[in-house]
Amino acid sequence: MANNKIRILVTPCKDPDLDGTACAYAYAEFLRKTSMDEVIGAISGSIHREAQFVFKTFNISPMDDAEKEIKNCNKIIIVDASDLRSLSDKIDPKKVMRVIDHRIVNDSHLFPNAKLQIEPVGSAATLIAEKFFNAQIQISRESAALLFSAIISNTIDFKARVTVPRDRKMASWLKAKLVLPSDYIHSMFEYKSKISGSLEEVFYSDFATFCFNKIKLGIVQLEIIRVDSFIDKNLEQINETLEKIKKDKGLDHILLSAIDLEKGFNKFVAIDKDTEKILLSSVHKTKFIRGIAKRDGIIMRKELAPLIKNVLESTK
Repeated sequence: MANNKIRILVTPCKDPDLDGTACAYAYAEFLRKTSMDEVIGAISGSIHREAQFVFKTFNISPMDDAEKEIKNCNKIIIVDASDLRSLSDKIDPKKVMRVIDHRIVNDSHLFPNAKLQIEPVGSAATLIAEKFFNAQIQISRESAALLFSAIISNTIDFKARVTVPRDRKMASWLKAKLVLPSDYIHSMFEYKSKISGSLEEVFYSDFATFCFNKIKLGIVQLEIIRVDSFIDKNLEQINETLEKIKKDKGLDHILLSAIDLEKGFNKFVAIDKDTEKILLSSVHKTKFIRGIAKRDGIIMRKELAPLIKNVLESTK
């Protein structure tokens, strides 16, 4: 790599979901069309099932491996992430020039040289789509498909409370550039709901840890259809898996938040009474029966974490 050559890596968290994958792919395209720098969008690990569905449906070529590209890049842009724990351990925080995310709870201060764009929209894909829209830059079919699908996914087809008008506007703009079958969204959610491999692998694929008031909390977020049936059939294994993750990660509490993508509700599973109490103090109108609580309407982990933070940090 020549000394005067600027090469920028755009990447999300490790094992990214559809939102992070879409943002890395599309923002790299945007920068290539608007910058003189060399830009590459790449990922660490494996993309989630939902992202696999979009890549397969639109015949999109696999993205490059960020682990191999990091050493060849002068600068790094982080998308749909704003904390070090979720990133590849090969990333030097001082090389991060920009952070684009939509989480209220974040560690963006750990990137001392980064320009921050953290805005409370339903999907980080909305922020990337707006860049094309505002600059009137032509967007490829592949990026349009990924960003549209990511907005639908992150807002649970606009059922989630995190949805804002900006999400709807960008989804409408992107959809107009695509030819989609009438059952596209259902098919994407159905594909995402096909659980293969061990339950531990599935839980780790969308798992996040938090530390509030020196209390370590883990939250598994599972987004599928037919949540009631899944929990009824697998409750014993769910509890065993949560217990194992809690022990392996040295957590004080662990919680499963299962979101029904089509019916629009949460079911929570807790393995101890103390965790139940924390959730009940954070999310009202919720009642646990044998370790399971149902809540009408959807609350995302990004909404749940600040509520739990307020409860735990008010505890002396």
